[in-house]
Amino acid sequence: MFLKPKLVPTKVNERIVELDVLRGIALFGILVVNMKYFSTPALYLEMQGITWWDDPLNRLVDILVQLFFEFKFISIFSFLFGTGFALFLSQLKQKAVIIGPFVRRRLTFLLLVGFSHLFFIWYGDILTVYALLGFLLPLFIKKQQKAILILAFSFLLFPVFLFCIALFTGIGNSERLQILMAEMSNQAVFAYSEGVMTDIFVQRMIDIAVIYQGHLFIMPMVFGMFLLGVYAWESGMIKKAREYPLFMKRIRNSSVLIGLPFILISAWTGARIESVSSPHYIIHYAGHVISGPAFAIFYISSLFLFMQKDRWREKLLFFQPVGRMAFTNYLLQSFICTTLFYSYGLGLFGKVDKAAGLLLASVIFVFQLIVSHYWLRKKKMGPVEAIWRSFTYKV
Repeated sequence: MFLKPKLVPTKVNERIVELDVLRGIALFGILVVNMKYFSTPALYLEMQGITWWDDPLNRLVDILVQLFFEFKFISIFSFLFGTGFALFLSQLKQKAVIIGPFVRRRLTFLLLVGFSHLFFIWYGDILTVYALLGFLLPLFIKKQQKAILILAFSFLLFPVFLFCIALFTGIGNSERLQILMAEMSNQAVFAYSEGVMTDIFVQRMIDIAVIYQGHLFIMPMVFGMFLLGVYAWESGMIKKAREYPLFMKRIRNSSVLIGLPFILISAWTGARIESVSSPHYIIHYAGHVISGPAFAIFYISSLFLFMQKDRWREKLLFFQPVGRMAFTNYLLQSFICTTLFYSYGLGLFGKVDKAAGLLLASVIFVFQLIVSHYWLRKKKMGPVEAIWRSFTYKV
């Protein structure tokens, strides 16, 4: 008989500050991208190649979001999930305990919250995808570091293979799809801006069915970033980043050189989309799937380099509290936005253009920064993080 070591999550003074800061900044980027899906039927408008606001200011905002935000910050968040998962497993290994129960409880909680978020708040939930893919991660973490890196890039490139198949085989009748997407767009506007709760729920189920078809293309990219995060932790790159500034600079420079041509292709084809069956639509998203992870790596390496300079480190530390409460703040973003845009709140769905959406995202994020700073002066972690901790560690 022996005493089990007491397992606790990472203490505040043991946290890697760069990861918290990165997580906080990524939350803003995710909100900027998600805003159009919160506020308009963008899920269907994009498939038709339609934009509701085409004045110079809104075109500029659209281009900026495409170039600097879309697919970049979800890639960063995926990388951080992999890093956090590897860190979590390393703590369990140090305590020499049976890992399985802790992993299952951690991911089960994430899955339950994800399902609740997906079905009852917002169709764009990513937590469910993370939880489901997370159950596969322990199978890959056991592999050698070189094998993890090769698998990571294989998963990252696999969606491009799928897009190529779609490009050469075609994906349906354009005219029929256009009519269907137009009908679904109008239905979404009515349900979210004027409908009762049952209308909203039914529309959410339809949106989930549509968006998860797209997730089939995106899941390999997400899992590839998981594995890159695992590799970055297992190889010691995260913990020893300060010791290898030249290597970090090479990663930064290489990633932007890889991503730049593909994001330009994506932006060019995005302006020429006619329908979901258009070659431009497929090339547009294939470009995003390549440039998104590449720019994510550029942003990650750049932040680590910036935080090696004291004057930048002091400024960027302001984002740490919102990153420490990333789980809570991600859900809070959905609660705030659906309340603003859906009929049970202010009913602003379809009434906020892209420029106003960017401003609104900035205001919401500043609010979250203030609340996070205030909360963590009194508490050790966010409320959802605290429940997750108790569920995982049974404390």
